[in-house]
Amino acid sequence: MIELFVALLLVPASVITIWDLMMHRLAPSARKLTRLTGYIGVPVHELSHALVCVLFGMRITKMAFYQPNSATGTLGFVEYRYSPYSMKHALGMALQGIAPLLAGAVIVGLLLANRGPAELPDSGVGHIVGWLGGVVVGTALAAWAQAMTGPVGLGAVLLATIISMHAIPILADIKSGLRGLIVLVGFAAAVAVAIDLFWVYGPDVGKDLDSIVRVVTLQIERGMWAALYGAVSLVTLTILGGLALIVIPSLCLQVVQFIRGARGDI
Repeated sequence: MIELFVALLLVPASVITIWDLMMHRLAPSARKLTRLTGYIGVPVHELSHALVCVLFGMRITKMAFYQPNSATGTLGFVEYRYSPYSMKHALGMALQGIAPLLAGAVIVGLLLANRGPAELPDSGVGHIVGWLGGVVVGTALAAWAQAMTGPVGLGAVLLATIISMHAIPILADIKSGLRGLIVLVGFAAAVAVAIDLFWVYGPDVGKDLDSIVRVVTLQIERGMWAALYGAVSLVTLTILGGLALIVIPSLCLQVVQFIRGARGDI
């Protein structure tokens, strides 16, 4: 389960970081277009952070839904206060790391009429890779089917793509998520020790607690698989959107400029 959470934090961010580097090399105007789409995508990203703060009682001290900063590379921010001794705040910080992913996945799922995974993958690398491939193909097909329904459907796909492009966790999100995760892992270890003690001194109580923990853990794991499905969908739309909205138009423009330069003023 911890591996799933870390994967949600690091894998989408790593893939998108590599993609951004490639995209900026292929399309010099990529950064300007990214800022342009940020008028829609960034407020969704920051609102997800603000919602987590409200739900977990972390006081928001400063917030900007869209405020590009060339020095830091950020397009918006939510600053908040938290108590390092509060388990509630620790859980909130862990969720801060994946909040944009969760919010983006829900919105994209609604816009594409994509209900998410019908079943979870079996154990084993091959099964998981096949499941992830199915998510990529399913997302692309859902986007295509929605776009083919007409102008409204095409607009929904465009909106989903723009939101996806700004729903991937940034470095600050990853740091927050890992900080909260460390506290939660410590708490989980303490719970595990407590359950073992109950098994020794109170077998019936230990058995009941163990059953409850197993059920809760299973539900959390299922939720994380659903979140991973959404994260892969977001990454898929981000790459497809980057190709369609940024890379291909930029390359076409470069070709036109090259032809004009080769022809000269004739």
